Amino acid sequence: MFHLTRRFHASLPLAWFVAGLLDSLTLLALPAVVMLAYLFRRHRRIVGLVGTAPWASVGFARHVMVDDLVRLAAWTALSPLVFLAGQQMRHLVIGS
Repeated sequence: MFHLTRRFHASLPLAWFVAGLLDSLTLLALPAVVMLAYLFRRHRRIVGLVGTAPWASVGFARHVMVDDLVRLAAWTALSPLVFLAGQQMRHLVIGS
């Protein structure tokens, strides 16, 4: 569950680069929204495990959620740069 988040964060720049290659601003927001939905679902799952799993607590759930949200916000702040790099690559390849 926690190892997937790192892989998702690592794939965000590639998704934004592809959005730039496709020249689609709509696709720019899609990876971050999908990641946010996954984080919210995981947070609800951890909170649901409070009292049954030995590692689950409300404090742990908050810590994990805040850590992942800060990381997602930092990656999202870089998204326009990666998008523009993909868009520039598109214009270099296509030439229009």
